[in-house]
Parts: sequence; structure tokens; C-alpha cells
Amino acid sequence: MKKTSKVAGGNVFELPEEPLGPPETLPEETKAPTRKIAVMGSASSSAGLTPFNDPEWEIWSCSPANKHIPRCDIWFELHNPELKVREGLLEWMQWLKTQPVVYMQQAYSGYPGARRYPLEAIVDKWGPYLWTSQLAFMLALAIEQEPASIGVFGVDMAANSEYNQQRLACQVFLYHIMTKTDIQLHIPPESDILEPAPFYGYCESSRQWRKYYARKQELQNRINALQADVVAKDAEAKHLVGAMDDMEYHLAHWATRRDFFEGPQ
Repeated sequence: MKKTSKVAGGNVFELPEEPLGPPETLPEETKAPTRKIAVMGSASSSAGLTPFNDPEWEIWSCSPANKHIPRCDIWFELHNPELKVREGLLEWMQWLKTQPVVYMQQAYSGYPGARRYPLEAIVDKWGPYLWTSQLAFMLALAIEQEPASIGVFGVDMAANSEYNQQRLACQVFLYHIMTKTDIQLHIPPESDILEPAPFYGYCESSRQWRKYYARKQELQNRINALQADVVAKDAEAKHLVGAMDDMEYHLAHWATRRDFFEGPQ
């Protein structure tokens, strides 16, 4: 019988009979007390501040957008390779086959540098709720190395897109580094990642939040007015196009008076 744990919502998670061993990370000799790991995303606000020219820093990166960075010691591609190829990223996947170290779901054949990400051990430690981006997996593995420093560059996750939904999990790892470890955390001031979300409900009592909200409403009202004007102008334009078509018809078929024979009036 396998032990299980049920949580609200009906999800059931299998519990290991024995504690999982340490994750298959990097060789033990690389866990030096002076080790520095730079975890790099692709946000333009601070990606260029990654310490490529400082040999004390290891560079860990992901994303086809970073393919041409000056150097990278470890790549991460935790998507399914077959689906990446179907999505049109064949060139990216072929390029990863030439890289010396790439963390992937499995040590896929055809990828000489592929290493299996230690998913089970990492999830056993952190739980099942934080894995919303590759950056989360990268930060968790970097913490396991117990380095002297972790830097985060090219990471904002502030856009109104899927990245906004990935932000909180990364912040959990960063807060853990700051409060539960002796690891020095380096994040450039150009990055948004350390800005917490507004306090739900309480933010409505903040003068700053209410000023921004009023400005948002003003902009929305102006947008609505312009969109209504666009609809009205579009209807007017369609009416005039119809009138023009009718006029072309009359010019082509009914403008037949021969009063020009009569000479000047």
C-alpha cells in the first residue's frame, strides 16, 4: 500500500515510503563556498547586466531568446522536446544538442549534454505548488548547490501575460534565499522581481493605489468614448460608401442628358 495525502479540492499525492535521497545535481566538488550562480532570464531591463565577463560567476540560462549570449555554463530546457519541434523551434533544439550541459526532463538520446532534472527530490522538498516557470526550477536547483551567491538577471515577470502568473513562485524562492539561508542574493535595481503584489483588499485603502485606480478609470472612460466614436464613424463611413456606390451607378448609367449640344446657356 502506498501512503497518500489528500488536500482540499480532491487532489491526491503519493507519499514516498522512504525519504528521497539528495537530488542528482552537480558534482559535489562544485559545491565550493565561494561559488556564485547567475540565474538568467530574457527580460531586457536587466539581462544585459548578467556578469558574463566575471569568471567567478557561473551563468545558468534558458530560452531561445538567450541563444546568442556571450557565455552560458548550464542551459535549461524543461519542455518536451517533441512539442518544441512541433512549435517550430527545431533550430533551437538542434542547437541544444551541441551544448555541454542541458537540464531536461530526461537524459534524452541525441542530446549528449542532457542531464535529468532531479524533479522528484526537488518537489519532495518544496511541495507541488511552485512550478510555474523554468526560472522556478532553476532557482530551486541553485539553492540546492548551497553557493555563496545567487544572482538573478533578466527576470521581471511583470508583463500582463503568462509571466505575471509565474511571478509569485519565483518570489517564494527569492524570499527563502533572503530569510532562510546565508546565500547572498544579487538582483539589479532595474529588475521588477522583488516588488511584492499589492495587499489584496488592503491596497484599496492606499492613497497611491486609489490614485492609480482613478487614473485607470479615467483612461478606460476615454478609451470607451473613442471606441464609441470609432463605431459611429464606421457606421457613417459605411453609409457614405453606399451613397458613393449609388452615385457611381447614376454617373455610369443615368447621366445621359445631351444638353451640351445646346451650347452655352
